[in-house]
Amino acid sequence: MSWRRRAWLALAALLAGCASVPPPDAFITGTVIARERLYIPPDAVFDAALVDVTQVGEPPLVLARQRIAPAGPLPYELRIPYRQALIQPRGRYEVHAAVTQQGRLLLDTPGVHPVLLSPAFRHVDVILARRPLQEATLNASVPLRQTYWKLIELVDGADLAAPADGADAAHLVLARDSDRAMGSGGCNRFAARYQVDGGQLRFDALVSGLRLCLQDGTSELAYLERLDAVRAYWQQGRSLELRDRAGKPVLRFVAEERGEPPPDDDEPPLQPS
Repeated sequence: MSWRRRAWLALAALLAGCASVPPPDAFITGTVIARERLYIPPDAVFDAALVDVTQVGEPPLVLARQRIAPAGPLPYELRIPYRQALIQPRGRYEVHAAVTQQGRLLLDTPGVHPVLLSPAFRHVDVILARRPLQEATLNASVPLRQTYWKLIELVDGADLAAPADGADAAHLVLARDSDRAMGSGGCNRFAARYQVDGGQLRFDALVSGLRLCLQDGTSELAYLERLDAVRAYWQQGRSLELRDRAGKPVLRFVAEERGEPPPDDDEPPLQPS
């Protein structure tokens, strides 16, 4: 069991001792399908999550999860139990889903699956598709797109500063349904266009805010300069490395989310009832 899982379980036990948590009282339902015939390995696992994406600039908040292990052949019945009290009237919510094998991402959703959580709109059908087989993503655990990538290292450069007061942490998100990239340098938010071709990745038309951060402002400048120099990428587990034209790493990120943690891949998953 990983340290992250142990810490979360310890926190959950502490909170449970302070107050009882009401059980789920609602479900997201639907069908998980593919538009082509896909082979699912015997040890593959299906995971789905109800995610709150209301707060722009913050990691997505996982409200509830569903896991089927072993996944078996498609289609799957989508049934995510959640607490209706967690839902905000003007919130934005999505269903994220994937099939993995021993921690490696096999199938992903090529589109976005928003869901409205009023009683009449708790149904969503999810489409899974095979990811292109390429070296850059062979050992990835999470998709390149629509993942909140938190910047953790400016390679061979300035120290990474803490975000300015009221600003988002330095991060990057590549939209799943367009060529838009968004993020923050730790002071200003920025937007850009991106292009992916195999293991190649580049950004252009980068536009940033104009807020002046006198303390550690060089960290944001170094981030944006390196982002402009990116020509390739490499994924390993929940990590992302961006590289320049010569193949040298310039930026390192880690996938981040809030709320219920993902199940450990080193633990035997619960069998479906």
